Amino acid sequence: IDPESNTVTLADGTKVSYEYLVVAAGIELNFGGIKGLKDAIGKNGVASNYSPKYVQNTYEFLQNVSSGNALFTMPATPIKCAGAPQKIAYLADELFREKGVRDRINVNYYTGLGKIFAVDKYANAMYDVAKSRGINVNLLHDLVEVDGAAKKATFKIMGEGPQAGESVTVPYEFLHVTPPMKPFDFIKNSKIANAAGYVDVNQATLQHNKFSNIYALGDCSSLPTSKTAAAAAAQSKVLKQNLLGQILGNKSPSAEYNGYTSCPLVTGKHKLVLAEFSGYTGTPHETFFFNQAKEHAFSYWLTADVLPEIYWNSMLKGTWSGPSPIR
Repeated sequence: IDPESNTVTLADGTKVSYEYLVVAAGIELNFGGIKGLKDAIGKNGVASNYSPKYVQNTYEFLQNVSSGNALFTMPATPIKCAGAPQKIAYLADELFREKGVRDRINVNYYTGLGKIFAVDKYANAMYDVAKSRGINVNLLHDLVEVDGAAKKATFKIMGEGPQAGESVTVPYEFLHVTPPMKPFDFIKNSKIANAAGYVDVNQATLQHNKFSNIYALGDCSSLPTSKTAAAAAAQSKVLKQNLLGQILGNKSPSAEYNGYTSCPLVTGKHKLVLAEFSGYTGTPHETFFFNQAKEHAFSYWLTADVLPEIYWNSMLKGTWSGPSPIR
């Protein structure tokens, strides 16, 4: 991307010019960021729901576990759908109970972050869920190496505590890995990126902070909120209004994004915690009349049956930008 000449260069070398540019490239999965993972994944009891190539291994490998340690990881980097790494831990716990082997399996959740969830209301709820299921939550433990042949996972202790920087190696029978993620190089190495490699946009207007004819939304943007489809939907309305306004001659953007995002935290086959909040303020922005931090069958039905219809039939057609009109 060359914002000074208003051109993008494609993989085959073709240059395309633009008057306005919207960047919605997503974020790159970095399986190579963990030593040994590429050699271990898809075998040795190692799987990841973040890869279409290995997602089928998750259920297959879980079925074969009857004792030992089942590990579930969350990296220290920003990721897409930050609730997914712990959702699979709750579903695995449920599966082990159904098979009658849960008492012989240690379910351990390791996160490189200092909290189980960013927003306190939902973090407290998820701690309660984990405690009630006997799931061990290990904060500030970032997966750095997988030894597939020996079935061992090594974690680096993060933070500023007395053990910070040290490593802990844990044996496993099953390991679900959420890979670290990073901006794509074509963005990171361009002039539209900030220091972290994301498209440098105004967090309210989604317009680039330097190049006024460039906008970004979703995971590739610098917007300091959780990277989810719900966030992208809300952002799309703001971006559309501001971009069209600029094309029509408006001197300044008129719409603003408030950081809204949502994460349905599945805790079982028929229940979940429906987190809705602003990533900017850390405050809940709930849509429904009940406490959404509580596990609820309605929240599961909404996520499993209603939201897919909204996604395919409305969001992808540009007619859904989140629940704010009905909140």
